[in-house]
Amino acid sequence: MKTPVDGITIAPYKFFGVRGSGIGYVSDRVAALPHHRLLATKQSQWELRSPAPAHFAVITEIVNYVCWIGSKFIDSEDRRALFVEGMNRIKLHERALMNRILNGTDELPGLRNMEGVKVFLDHDDLSTRDLILAIAIDNLDYTQAVREYENSNVIVYERIISSRYSKRMLESFGLDGAIRISPLHCQGINDIDKFLKITQNLASKFYK
Repeated sequence: MKTPVDGITIAPYKFFGVRGSGIGYVSDRVAALPHHRLLATKQSQWELRSPAPAHFAVITEIVNYVCWIGSKFIDSEDRRALFVEGMNRIKLHERALMNRILNGTDELPGLRNMEGVKVFLDHDDLSTRDLILAIAIDNLDYTQAVREYENSNVIVYERIISSRYSKRMLESFGLDGAIRISPLHCQGINDIDKFLKITQNLASKFYK
């Protein structure tokens, strides 16, 4: 590898893949270090069980999908160029969705302008942000908020200080909790507007 690294782990669910699968790489020198391995295998062997071929097929289909998006914008036979273009287009679409959810429209306020709603960790340069938002609704517990959204067929996630998973992150931000909103690039402005209307209703219901 040209990049001088000894180990990489990749979680495919972070880029449209399935949960429960992972990809790892170790350099030759790390592979030779003592580690748990099956008997009668080479010293450099790290796999402890049979791989799941379907998980590798998923990665291939993800690349095919992103290249397909790229092919709608550039004329190229180079899969890397198509993949890069596809990811750029996904990024631009998600940025447009983020602008919509934060700023809303003339008819529908965005999260920044919605009474009873706080947007955490907010800043103006959307080009440096991913489409993940953290909010709070006044007088509504984070866990309860998730249940309220579920009642409207919307999936969001609570991040609370009592959770081992969330504690370190929240403490670093100086927060005791948040409602995590994670739209996807395959969603559109109608989905965003529906979410804003539901959030506005919740804020009106609990805000005093």
